[in-house]
Formats: sequence, structure tokens, C-alpha cells
Amino acid sequence: MLQCGILGAGHLPVIFAIVFFFNLGCTYLMAVFHDDVEPVFPYISASGDHRPESCFFSLLLNITSCLSMLVIYIRYQLIESLIRDSDQQISNLNFVSLILGLLGGFGMMVVANFQETAVIMVHLIAACICFGSGCLYMIVQSYITIKMYPLYTNKRIGYIRTAITAVSTISFITAITFGKLAANKYHEYYPDLPTPRPWNRRMWMPGYNLHVISAIFEWIMAISHILFVLSYSRDFEKIRVECSAAMLVNHLDHSPIFHRSQEELSQ
Repeated sequence: MLQCGILGAGHLPVIFAIVFFFNLGCTYLMAVFHDDVEPVFPYISASGDHRPESCFFSLLLNITSCLSMLVIYIRYQLIESLIRDSDQQISNLNFVSLILGLLGGFGMMVVANFQETAVIMVHLIAACICFGSGCLYMIVQSYITIKMYPLYTNKRIGYIRTAITAVSTISFITAITFGKLAANKYHEYYPDLPTPRPWNRRMWMPGYNLHVISAIFEWIMAISHILFVLSYSRDFEKIRVECSAAMLVNHLDHSPIFHRSQEELSQ
């Protein structure tokens, strides 16, 4: 991944998946070990809300967000190079998916740096942007994959991505719905108290069972996003990403003249 020459891109989705899974697993175990969250399905953000796991969570999630945006951009270029302007609808949808994917990646970065108990409103908005844009991105890319059959891809991968997208979208809606229901149930008993962050089953908290359902679907949604990106791995094996530098001057003390040709620079 760090080569400066020809880059085989098939491993990038795999690296993304490994880093993301490692982040989720390690922050969860650290949070449970320090007794910062309940072991029964806390929210992902709750696992990375207290030190020292919050430091680890932010570091790896920042790396993950950068990897996700890199993968999304390469996927965009892959489709553009493959169809070669032969299908304007696919090209337009591909650009829309690029914007949605980059927006989701930026939302993930904001989530990483604004913890749940630090700036709650920013955190919640960023989480909705991250997962919401992610689901929309998956919907558009699944449709593109199906549209690319049979000229550019097979039918099976379209079905796989569509199934993952359906699971993720349903999980997103369910997680938000049950999270709202849990908060409403809690505020029926404690109208003047803020929503628990994190929820704790050892204290009597109305709505805790609804919260667990919401958290379960949040984890399913996150894993679905990982699997969707991982499905790009076989496609990325068919491309190479070239990193190169083009000189604009013959001497580093000179100011660049952007309209110079390469032949003029070589003289």
C-alpha cells in the first residue's frame, strides 16, 4: 500500500476490513475490561468513549476513514475506466456514489474525533451522515453492479452486494427506531434526565432492552459496511494504481509555468 510505483490495489479493501474489525474488537474488549460499558451489546461509539480506549478508537477510525475514501475513489475510477463513457447513466450514478461515499468517510472521521460524551450533537449528526450516506452509497453501487451485467461483470456479485445493502439499510432504520424508542421509554420515567450514555443494565434503566436491540442492529450495520467494501477485493485485483510525479520546472528555485510542455522541460 505504501509503494510509490505501480500499486496492486486488490489488497486495499482487505486492509480496510482488517483495520476496521481490529478497531471494533479491541475497543470493545478494552471498554469491557475497564468496566466502561456493559458486555451485552453496547453502542460502538460507547465502547470508544472513555480513555484509554477512546485514544485507540480515534486513531484507528481515522485510519479507517482515510482507507474508505481511498477505496471509494479507486472504485469510482475503476468504473469510469471500464465503461469508457459508453453508458452515461452509469457514469452519472458513479459520480453520485463517489460524493455519497466521500461524505460517509468524512462523517466517520468526525465520529472518530468527537466522542459521544464530548460533543453529543456533533457526534450523532456525524454518525447519521456516516451510516446514512454509507447505505445510500451501497444502494447506488449495487444498482451500478447490476446494470454492468453482462458486459462488465457477473450476476452473482450484483446479488451479493444487493443482499448486503438490504441488510445494512434495514439495520440502519431499525437501529435508529429502537434507539429512539429506548430514549422515549427512559424519559417517560425520568423526563428531566439526559439519555444514558452509556446504558447500564446494573442500574434500573427503562428502555434498556430496546437499547440492546438498537445496538445489535448497529453492529450488524457496521459489519455489513465492512463486507460491502470487502466485496471490491476481487475487482481491485484487475487494476493497478500508478503514483507518479511530473516536474513543472528544471530547477527547484524556479517558479512553475503550467503551460510548458514536457519537451520544453527536457531541453
